[in-house]
Amino acid sequence: MLAQANAAVFDVIISGSGGEDEYSERFDDWGQRLRRGLIERCDHPEANVLLVNETGENADGMSSIAGIRNVFRSLSERVTPGDDVFIFLIGHGSYRRQVAKLNIPGADLTAEDLDGFLKTLSARRIIVVNSASMSAPFVNALSRDGRIICASTRSTDQRNATQFMRFFVQALADGSADQNRDDRISVLEICTQASSLTDAWFLSEGLIATENAIMDDNGDGLGTRLSDIDAGDGMLADRCFLRNFRVPKGTSPALVAAYGKAIDEVQALVKKKATMDSAAYYKLLERELVKAARLNREIRSEK
Repeated sequence: MLAQANAAVFDVIISGSGGEDEYSERFDDWGQRLRRGLIERCDHPEANVLLVNETGENADGMSSIAGIRNVFRSLSERVTPGDDVFIFLIGHGSYRRQVAKLNIPGADLTAEDLDGFLKTLSARRIIVVNSASMSAPFVNALSRDGRIICASTRSTDQRNATQFMRFFVQALADGSADQNRDDRISVLEICTQASSLTDAWFLSEGLIATENAIMDDNGDGLGTRLSDIDAGDGMLADRCFLRNFRVPKGTSPALVAAYGKAIDEVQALVKKKATMDSAAYYKLLERELVKAARLNREIRSEK
């Protein structure tokens, strides 16, 4: 039996109000597909992947403030300081009187509401992916050390219904989210891929892009466009994984950590290729690849 190499992972998927049947069906479909992808593609325990939607059907609750509060109250009793919690917001957003919201049945979910819920969790890291329109202010409101916040829009001027979650789910389903093919999917990888696929869709449709995803993971409250991610943002997201290594259950954590470090060293070396002497680069690359391969073999042979 295989297990994730990382600590416990929890997910909360909130699908908001569609307003029209077309959007209600779309948001519910994205939420259901994301849930399946997290369970089947990322090996997140089914009991830890919680979905709340507009109707409460085929979900763990209804996406009302009361329903969401109950989900977080229950979650706060299960999450420990070593765990990661992923929050996904799907739907229409709004921004009025300097208050950013996700439209849900009844009173809308504000960024401040969500921040209050997040503060009840004793998690190691909290990752929020807000794929709604006008989602940028959630970055400013939720930014903290140990948090990764991704929004599908760069400003409140981007009001149109978004496509970001459509391509986030697609990247998870088709495997393109694992851009460096190391059998892991980092938060930076999947968000960047979803952003790239969104940009490509607008171009293929001959449309002006009405959304540009941003990310903040250094706690400064200032998001960076994913198409321009730099050393200021992205470092934590690059080391936080939606899907981690799958290893035989019971494998020594120290051995898994050593393998992860070896893979990271290979990737760090690849990034330096353009600045190195060719012969020296390939000599070092061979050494690091052999080290990683030996650790992988040791993991697979552990009983």
